[in-house]
Amino acid sequence: MARVSIIIPNLNGKHHLEVCLGSLKDQSFKEFETIIVDNGSTDSSIEYLKTMRTEVEIIELKKNTGFSRAVNTGIKHALRNYETNHILLLNNDIECDKNFLSELIAGFINDEIGSVSSKMLNYYNRDIFDDTGNFITKNGMPFSRGQGEKDSGQYDKPEYIFGVCAGAAMYKREVFETVGFFDEDFFAYYEDIDFSFRLQIDGYRCYYNPKAVCYHKRGGTMKNSSMSYIFLIERNLFYLRIKNFPISILIMYSLYYNLDRLKRFLGYWKNIGFRYSFSAFKGYVSAIVNLPKFIQKRKLIQSNRIVQTRYIKSILA
Repeated sequence: MARVSIIIPNLNGKHHLEVCLGSLKDQSFKEFETIIVDNGSTDSSIEYLKTMRTEVEIIELKKNTGFSRAVNTGIKHALRNYETNHILLLNNDIECDKNFLSELIAGFINDEIGSVSSKMLNYYNRDIFDDTGNFITKNGMPFSRGQGEKDSGQYDKPEYIFGVCAGAAMYKREVFETVGFFDEDFFAYYEDIDFSFRLQIDGYRCYYNPKAVCYHKRGGTMKNSSMSYIFLIERNLFYLRIKNFPISILIMYSLYYNLDRLKRFLGYWKNIGFRYSFSAFKGYVSAIVNLPKFIQKRKLIQSNRIVQTRYIKSILA
């Protein structure tokens, strides 16, 4: 019988938790445990969660360690302490449809599938897509399929895709035991794209099941106009490409990537100010400074690669 461990990272999200945990309580599938990994919250999250001791397990971290380390802490705890078959990563600002868990489990239709993606809709406008799977272009630009589009049935087909959004994604236990965990050097943002890429490189596929529906308050955890956000996404984009792309694709599209970065930096400067443009530039420089470390990571990932370059190219947008 399938069993699921649900890992929810939390940072000052008490105002989100009641809806999120309430939707889990109403699930048609009941064989799961919920593990909240708190990243040093200073609101009343912990006090609230302690009133629910019989429903959730709480792991308290002393400070904000970032998304990657928080979920890794929860995943490792679940693998050590529970006979779980699947790991669900879930943002605290999500409400799940009552059949969400059962439909995600149903998405594991064969042994090659390592992860299953949900249909994420906007929490406030529920006919608008938030995410129907993560993709990445050949020049290294990730995007959430369907984001902002009106739902008119265009993403109702179950299919193989590049990867999952880790805000609401289910993974087979095996992938963490073979591929490893989320890269904690990312801290936050694009760590799920990186992990999806590594799964693909190791021969695992990702399946999108549109019947697994949830509702996301996008931006509920961090604003995408903050300087920290801009620094992290620019740095992590560089990390992502260096670690995972076959060398031929990396070289072929490097000019496009760098021209796009320059355009992005100028856009920040023009639209929201020089400080934001400078944060983006600092992220880029930070990645270059850490290049030797990520080249070593690349060597390990590429030495274990199972699929051929032409397959990798075929799954890039």
